[in-house]
Amino acid sequence: MMPILDTSEQPRPRTVSTQLTEGMSRWFGKPFSTNFWIFFTAAFFFDFGFGLYFFLFNLFLANLHYKENILGLVTGALTLGSVAGAIPINMLVKRIGPQKVLLICFVATPLLCVLRALILWMPAQIGLAFLAGVAIGCWPVCFSPAVARLTTEENRVSAFSIVFATGIGSGTLAGLVGGYLPQLLSTASGSSHLIDHLRAVLLLACGIVMLGIYPVAKLQLGPPERSEKHPFRLVNPFLIRFLPAFTIWSVVTGAFTPFAAVYFQQRLRFPLTQVGLIFSAAQLAQFAAVLLAPLLYRRIGTITGIMCTQVASGIAAMALGGTRIGYLAILFYLAFTSLQFMSGPGIYTLVMNQLPDEERSTASALQNIVGALSHAAAAVIAGAMFVRYGYPKVLAGVAAFAVAAAFLFFILLGSIDRRAADTALEAEFG
Repeated sequence: MMPILDTSEQPRPRTVSTQLTEGMSRWFGKPFSTNFWIFFTAAFFFDFGFGLYFFLFNLFLANLHYKENILGLVTGALTLGSVAGAIPINMLVKRIGPQKVLLICFVATPLLCVLRALILWMPAQIGLAFLAGVAIGCWPVCFSPAVARLTTEENRVSAFSIVFATGIGSGTLAGLVGGYLPQLLSTASGSSHLIDHLRAVLLLACGIVMLGIYPVAKLQLGPPERSEKHPFRLVNPFLIRFLPAFTIWSVVTGAFTPFAAVYFQQRLRFPLTQVGLIFSAAQLAQFAAVLLAPLLYRRIGTITGIMCTQVASGIAAMALGGTRIGYLAILFYLAFTSLQFMSGPGIYTLVMNQLPDEERSTASALQNIVGALSHAAAAVIAGAMFVRYGYPKVLAGVAAFAVAAAFLFFILLGSIDRRAADTALEAEFG
C-alpha cells in the first residue's frame, strides 16, 4: 500500500488570479463586494452613455444653426435643473430609498434626452433641458450614499477612486466614439446629412444609458435612510465646517476649466488638433492620479492628503500662468488638472465617513448645490477677469484660492486625521 502523503502543511500553488487578487488588495485595500461591482457596471453605462451624448449635443445644435447664446441658455437650464432638483430628490431618497430613485434616473433621463434630440423648438429645448437636469441630478445625490453603503471605511476611498477613474476613461472613450462614429455612419449609409447621423448617435447614447437599468434593478442598497438613533438634521455640524472649505475649493476647480481650450489656442497659439491631444493627455493624467489616490490617503491621512493635492494644484496653477513656453504649459496644466481630480476621492470619502447613513443623501444634495453654484459663479467672474487682467494674474488668484482651501480644511477639519491617528495607536498598543 502506498503511503498517504500529508499535504496539510504543503504550500498551495500561487495562481495568476491569486497573485492578482493579492496585488489589488495591497493597492486598493479590502476587496469589494459583488454588489459594488453591480453598481460599478451601472455607473459605467451612465458615464459612457452621457459622456457620448453631451460630447455631441452642442455640436448637434450648432449644426442646426443655433448660436452660442442659445447654447448657453440650454446649458444653463440643464445646470439650473440639477440644482433645483437636489433637495426634492433628497427628500424622495429618504421616502422610497436610493435604489428606486436611481431607477427613476436611468429611465427618465435618457427618455428626456431622446426628446431633446427629436424636438427642436427652442422653448421646448430649454424646458426639456431643465427637466433633464432635474432627472440627471438624481445621480449625484444617490452616488456617494450608494458607494458608502456598498463599501467599508477600509476600502471606501479606493471605491471612489475606481469609479472616478472609470468615469474619466469612459469619457475618453466617448470622445473617440463621438468623433468617429457619425463619419462611419455617413460612409456606411452613403448620406452626407450630418444632422441625421449626429441624432442617430445621440439616440444610441441614450440606449447605452438605459442598459444600466438592469444592474440598478439588481442592486441591494437597503431601506430608505431612517434611523431611530440619530434625529434628522438638514445640516450636520460636520457640514457647517466642511462646506466653507469645499466652496473655496469649488471656485478653484470651476474657474479655469471652461477656458482651458481658449487659453491654449488663443494665448499660447496651439493648433486645434494639438489642443485636442492636450485634453486627451489630461484625461490620461487624471485617470492615473485618481488610481494613485488610495495610496496617498492611506499613507498620510484623508485631510492631509486633500491639503497636499490642493497646495500642489495651486503651485501648478501659478506656474501655468507664469510661462509662455508651450511644453512647460502643457506639463503644468496636466499637473493642475490631475491634482484636482486626485482630491476628489478623498473629499467624497471624508463626507461619507463622517456622516451617519440617514444624512448622507442630504449631504450629497447640499454638496451638489454648493459645487454647481460655485462653479457657475467662478466661471462668470473668472471669464470677466481673464479679459480685464489676463491669465497670469487670474491664475495667481486661483492659486491663492487653492492654498486658502487647504488652510480651511486644516483649520476646520484637521482634527479628523489626528483622531484617526490616535485611534490607530490605541488599537496597536492598547
